[in-house]
Amino acid sequence: MNYAILGGGRMGSALVRGMIASGITTGDRVTISSRTVESAQKSAVALGANAATSNADALRLAEVVFLCVKPAQSLEVVSSLTRELSGKLLISIVAGIRSADLLAAADGGIRVIRSIPNTAVRLRKGVTAIAPDSSSTAEDLEIARQIFSSVGTTFEVSEGELDIVTAVSGSGPAFALLMLEALAQGGIDGGLDAAIAKSFAAGALSAAAALVQETGETPLALRAEITSPGGTTQAGLGVLEESNFTGIVRGAVRAARDRSIELSSKSPKA
Repeated sequence: MNYAILGGGRMGSALVRGMIASGITTGDRVTISSRTVESAQKSAVALGANAATSNADALRLAEVVFLCVKPAQSLEVVSSLTRELSGKLLISIVAGIRSADLLAAADGGIRVIRSIPNTAVRLRKGVTAIAPDSSSTAEDLEIARQIFSSVGTTFEVSEGELDIVTAVSGSGPAFALLMLEALAQGGIDGGLDAAIAKSFAAGALSAAAALVQETGETPLALRAEITSPGGTTQAGLGVLEESNFTGIVRGAVRAARDRSIELSSKSPKA
């Protein structure tokens, strides 16, 4: 099977790297296109793949096409490739652009699966939601599942759930990194070397995630195990609770979800 990557940025490159490393494909079966021929060539050389001179050139031999461009460009890109995309499976990683709009842009000649991978796919530790459209087949879904499983964990969801997935899984790492940044700065304020403070902060968040994933216990139960009455952790949590930390984070998730919905409603219909 041959693959085309429309948009050779970090996410597209991470997918290619994972596919090759897991043995799903080889570099000679992957063609990358980007905004410029030079950037496509740079990505292709780094990954051991092929570079295309245009989007249309990238699609020439491909059966599976990954749409990895910016949301504002996505429908324009698809509508400019109606003939070249005909009969192919289009896997979109674009947030906020609905399957129906992608199908309309392509004049209905494609099969669509939407996906929301997160940034950790670059380390092959990502979490990806895949939402098949009715235009896709069971075989298409299995292809998407195998590809995204090569770069982490995969969950099948409905398309209606992708906006909240975008907020929790897609935007969530940025929220966690803000917490990590603040935690490290607290260490620096207390006299730690910056590099050491960053390592301790990263280790703290990594430990929390590992405990949830590997023990199967709830965050609430695990937090209770760490928090001794009248101890240091309880003192710090008291400050977070007084500041409505939980409410602020939940508000951030709602804002990210609402923005995903807004992107969809404002996207130009083909």
